[in-house]
Amino acid sequence: MIRHALLSFLVLPLLLHAQQPDLKALDAYIADALISFDQPGLAVGIVKDGQLVFAKGYGKLDIDKPEPVTPNSVFYCASISKAFTACAIGLLADEGKLSFDDPVRKHLPAFKTPDPFITEQMTIADLLCHRAGWGTFDGDLLWYGTAYTPDEILARHSSEPFTYPFRTQFGYSNLMYIAAARVVEQVSGMTWDQFITTRIFKPLGMERSRVETADLAGMSDVALPHVRKGQDPKSPQKSMPYQALRGADGACGVLSTVNDLAKWDAMWADEGKANGKAFLSPASYNRITAMHLPMGGRRDGAALGWFLETDHNETVITHSGGMPGFILNHAVAPDKDLAVICLGNGESYSVFAITAEILDLYLGDGKADPVADMLPRLAKRQEREAKRVADRVTARAPKTKPSMAAAAYAGAYTDKIYGDAVITEKDGKLSLSLRPAPELFTGGLSHWHYDTFQWQHQDPFLEPGYITFSFDADHKVTGFRIELHSPDFHFHKLDFKRKG
Repeated sequence: MIRHALLSFLVLPLLLHAQQPDLKALDAYIADALISFDQPGLAVGIVKDGQLVFAKGYGKLDIDKPEPVTPNSVFYCASISKAFTACAIGLLADEGKLSFDDPVRKHLPAFKTPDPFITEQMTIADLLCHRAGWGTFDGDLLWYGTAYTPDEILARHSSEPFTYPFRTQFGYSNLMYIAAARVVEQVSGMTWDQFITTRIFKPLGMERSRVETADLAGMSDVALPHVRKGQDPKSPQKSMPYQALRGADGACGVLSTVNDLAKWDAMWADEGKANGKAFLSPASYNRITAMHLPMGGRRDGAALGWFLETDHNETVITHSGGMPGFILNHAVAPDKDLAVICLGNGESYSVFAITAEILDLYLGDGKADPVADMLPRLAKRQEREAKRVADRVTARAPKTKPSMAAAAYAGAYTDKIYGDAVITEKDGKLSLSLRPAPELFTGGLSHWHYDTFQWQHQDPFLEPGYITFSFDADHKVTGFRIELHSPDFHFHKLDFKRKG
């Protein structure tokens, strides 16, 4: 009995440490991380046992203005939105209006893929766990800055060849979430925006959350995205306007705050319950948070709108978000009734380091230092990127000339999936515009070498591109290809052919 009492006395401080981390020390750690990562602003929240036990803003909404980030600051949540689309499907399943195992074509008869068999077999669950067969980010240029509707995006993408066999490998797909959002609309009779607002935001009390960037014009305390021109680490960070990206709402349409996301994540931490009542049925909650595609590596697998990871022997459901000028992250450990939210309005990985630090404080021994671990790795990556850029300059062939007069390159071109492009010539100078996204992808062409031109488009986020022309046997221009380094957008797949 005495031994048991002594053991309890010794264990109790350890339990208290695990349950009550030093939040003042954490506050200082995050403030230091903001500086170490050169991050414009951060909003951080911790939900424990249904309560928001930590919520604070760091840095600025706009790096050039004094207004600070707060827990009520609105951020573009990007791919954190995917769990909202999965939840919408779950709510409709709870009403008996659909099943996760329904063929997509039951609700979207026009849905197609390059393979007729897969077209018929693709289920709603397949849409939500990145196993359709396309490669990561395939087709994303179709929604980035374009005016294409969701149906137009899906129709154009339907002829994009698969990369992997169906249901065998991971290929992160925003477009399948566009399809899932269309399922929500067809089944519910509401737009995706209306459904998310009326069925999720309002019941959970997410009062400052939005699905339309246009609404931000009438709001204060809004975090602006920050980029470095052409992703050049030597360029200063500048704020930029929000991009609407309406065609991809189901993949990245939610705008929210730490205080609001705390209510959302508390529901997931309590296994589908909100304020003690079922928000999602146990069946839908379990279906959404189960593993649907094993992945290996850092992630155990893909759930529906979430990823599964193991952290200190605890199952964590998590999803990050990234959009020009924003990187964000959140993680939920349901068995510990714990959630971590970290929203950033810059391009640094600070949100991942801070999430890891908080998870270690609650699930581990509190001795980890993710910032110190991550910064050297990021410095090495920056060195590799600098070498890549330098190698292109070194490979440039000096004193070469284009093989044609400037006017010979001008004309109308088209890519069978993406759409049209036009090259114009004025006073011997060329300009290229991709017609689906002219505000982003219009800019002058300057000779680089041979029949390759450097393209200074208007997108503040992406690097300059390189346009290389092709010719027929009579040396007439037949088309061009784009080389533009980006892990997010597949310019290398575009193959523009001259029209007429």
